Amino acid sequence: MKRLLIRSGAVVLMPLVLAGCNNLPTKLSHTPEFAPVYPVAEQKAGIPTGAIYNGRGSDMWFGKGRSYAVGDLITVLLNESTQANRKQKGDYSRKDSNDVLPAKWSDKAGVNLNGSTIKSEGEGSADQTASLTGSIAVTVVEVLANGNLMVRGEKQLALTEGTEVIQVSGIVRPEDVSPNNTLQSRRLANAQIAYRGTGDMASAAKPGWGTSLLYKIWPF
Repeated sequence: MKRLLIRSGAVVLMPLVLAGCNNLPTKLSHTPEFAPVYPVAEQKAGIPTGAIYNGRGSDMWFGKGRSYAVGDLITVLLNESTQANRKQKGDYSRKDSNDVLPAKWSDKAGVNLNGSTIKSEGEGSADQTASLTGSIAVTVVEVLANGNLMVRGEKQLALTEGTEVIQVSGIVRPEDVSPNNTLQSRRLANAQIAYRGTGDMASAAKPGWGTSLLYKIWPF
C-alpha cells in the first residue's frame, strides 16, 4: 500500500517538476563574434590647453564629421523591406526514329526500338516578402585607413516563448551618421543583418526532420 502511494505521488509530482523547469529563466550569452568591444586606451594624453571645447565630439554640430574611435556606439535604425517574385516554365520534347533495325526488333522485350518520343513539362513560381523594423546599438570595432568604421552589434530578447536575436554588422561612413548619432540601415555597406529565434515558437514554425529529409531526397 505504501509503495502504491509513493508511486502515485511520484506520478503526480513529475508534471509539476517539469513545468517548473520550463519556467526557469533563459541564460543569455553573446555570440563569440559579437562579444562586447571595449575602447582602446590612448597611448598619449592630450596636452591641456585650458579650453572646454572638445572637437572630437562637438564638430558634428557644426557640419563636420565626428571622429569615432574603437568602442564608440552608434544606433542603427532598421527599416528593411524586401520582396521577390519569380516564375519559371519549361517545356521540352524530343522525337526520333530508327529505320536501321529489322521490323521484328520493333517490339522486342516490350520496347519500341524503331522510334521514341520524350516530352517533359514543368512550371514553378516563388513569392517571398520580408520586413524588419526596429533599432539596435552597434559598436565601432575598427577604424579603417580611409576613416570608415566597421561596426557590429547584437541584441537578445528573452521572452516566454523563446529567445529572439538580432545581429547587425557592416561598414559605415561617419558622414552618414546623423547629429543624434543614429544611422539608417540602408547606409550600411556590406551589411549583414540576421534575425532569428529559438524556443518553442521557432521549433513549431520549422518542419520535422523527417519532412526536411523528404524535401531533400524526394525526386519528384
